[in-house]
Amino acid sequence: MTNSFTKNRLREFVPTSWGEFDSLLNQVLHQKTFPGLKVPYAPASVWEDEASYHVELDVPGIAREDIGLTFEKGTLQISAERKRPDEERTGWHEERAYGKVTRTLTLPESIDPETIDAGVSDGVLHVTVAKTPESQPRRIEIK
Repeated sequence: MTNSFTKNRLREFVPTSWGEFDSLLNQVLHQKTFPGLKVPYAPASVWEDEASYHVELDVPGIAREDIGLTFEKGTLQISAERKRPDEERTGWHEERAYGKVTRTLTLPESIDPETIDAGVSDGVLHVTVAKTPESQPRRIEIK
């Protein structure tokens, strides 16, 4: 017979990955939960292909000069700041969040930091980092 009080129920409430934790945090801090709270957020996608790693970050309405990208000791840091409009506004409704958001990614050792390339198009920042030739798959000829 098992005792229901000794079962660890914490696992039912704690997310199993950072993506789930991020999603949970967004639900908790969502506008409908705290109407006056506006937290800057930039959704990201990270993936790889045979030759490169790719990072995309949504930065609509953020000027190119307000986006920062640094790489140091295996860590890629992206920051973006949506600035408040200079003119005085009398608004009825505001859903935009203003401020600075920073996303940090630890990249594997199989990258070539000299190949980091970034560009903004249609409100999306795309960063590409090539893998070192040694880390890329190669076809072995059978003799």
